[in-house]
Amino acid sequence: MTDYSEFPPLKYFTRVLKYSPKSAHLYVQIWKKKGRYKNLVIEKNEVRKNYLISPTMFRNLLAPLMILNLIHFVEGDGKFQIDVLGPHLND
Repeated sequence: MTDYSEFPPLKYFTRVLKYSPKSAHLYVQIWKKKGRYKNLVIEKNEVRKNYLISPTMFRNLLAPLMILNLIHFVEGDGKFQIDVLGPHLND
């Protein structure tokens, strides 16, 4: 990842690496795919293809990010609604 504008803010990424390193790669992927309004919707049947993990593992890796106040997610009928918290740019 050479373009640092697509990289999560350093203080948030450090928090993930310290307290939930297993979720760090997923956090970077979500940060890159977030929309203009810092949210994204992921269909459950697309999780395995796009993230190479099962929907259950996806949910289990999202939970620590939510506990760290880095994202907020809601699991609905066949999809995940994810809101990314924090600033757009690095501090």
